[in-house]
Amino acid sequence: MTQGQVAFLFGTRQSNISAYEAGRLDPGAAVAGRIAAFLDLEPDTAHMGTWAGTLSSHAAGLRSWLAAFGGTAHDRDQSLLRTIIGMNDAFQQLTSPADRALFLTEPSTTGDPAVDALLAGMAVHWSRQTDAVRVPAWTRHRHLALEGCWWIGLDEQTPTLRARAFSNGIPSLRARGMFLDRRTLASV
Repeated sequence: MTQGQVAFLFGTRQSNISAYEAGRLDPGAAVAGRIAAFLDLEPDTAHMGTWAGTLSSHAAGLRSWLAAFGGTAHDRDQSLLRTIIGMNDAFQQLTSPADRALFLTEPSTTGDPAVDALLAGMAVHWSRQTDAVRVPAWTRHRHLALEGCWWIGLDEQTPTLRARAFSNGIPSLRARGMFLDRRTLASV
C-alpha cells in the first residue's frame, strides 16, 4: 500500500505517515491503535485490496465538512444521517474480523462533541453486531455522551417520530442521549 492509502485509512495526512515511518514523529495512542490494527490485516482483507473507509477516515472527512458547513441544523442532521448510513453499509460489507477491528479503531475528533459521541455510539452498535469484535475501549470515555438529547434528523414538531425513534432507537446511542430509529440505517 502507498503512504497515501494508509493515510486515508488512518484519517491523517500522508506526511504524518512518512514521519512515522522515518521515526521523525511518534504516533499518539489513537494512531498507535490504528497502526496495530493495520498490522493485523491479512493480504486478502478488504482494507488491503481496496480503498475501504474506516471510522477514522470518515471522521476526518466529517471534520473538514463540519468546518465548512453553513446550513441549517436540519440540513446538517440530514447530511450526517447520509454519512452514517454510508458508514453502516461499509461496515456491513466487511467480513474479516481484522477489517472490522481496523474500521472501529479510535478516530481523531471531528471538532464537534455531539458528532464524536455519535461516532462512538455507532462504533458500539457495529461491534455488537458481530461476535468477532469487542466493543472498543475508547467508546467508554465520558466526554462521548451528551448533556441533553439529540433527536437525530427529526424536526421539533414531530412527537410521533420522536416516540418511534425512542422505542426503535439504537441502545448505544440512547445511552449517550441520542435518538435515531434503527430502521433509518437501512439503505434505500
